[in-house]
Amino acid sequence: MPVWTQWISLGLAILGSITGIWALVLNQQRTTITKRIEKERLEAKKKATFQVERTKQMGSKQMQDRLLLHNIGQAEARELKVEFYNYDRFNKGEKRKINPLIDRIPSKINAGQTVNILLSIAGNTAPPYEIIITWDDDFKKGNKLETTLN
Repeated sequence: MPVWTQWISLGLAILGSITGIWALVLNQQRTTITKRIEKERLEAKKKATFQVERTKQMGSKQMQDRLLLHNIGQAEARELKVEFYNYDRFNKGEKRKINPLIDRIPSKINAGQTVNILLSIAGNTAPPYEIIITWDDDFKKGNKLETTLN
C-alpha cells in the first residue's frame, strides 16, 4: 500500500474519532436536557398553582362582588387559607386584616377546579385588597401566593 493512502487512512480515522467523540458529547447534553425536562414535568404534577380574580355577577336582586379562585396547577391544594388585608380609609390608613368573604372557603381544591365565593364589601373596606393564599400540595408544604385584588 502506498504511503499516501496510509496518510489518508490515518486522517480519515482521526476525523472519524473526532466525529464520534463530538456525537457522544451531544448525546450527553441531550440526555441531561431530557432528564431535566422530565424532572420538571414530574414536579409540576405535584404542584398546585392559583389564579385569583374579582368579578361581578348577577345575584337575586343586584350585582354581587365575587372572588374566583382557580387552581391552575396539576395537583390538589390542601389546607387552603385565604387572608385579606386592607388599608382603613377612615383611621390613619393603617393596614388591617379583614374578612369580606360570605361563603366558607373549602380546605381542599382539586386541580383545575374553580371556587366562586361571595364578597361582602363594606363602606370602610373598599378595594384594593392584599390577599395572601397559603396551601399545601404534594410538592411542598406552606406554599404562598401574595397578590392584590382590585
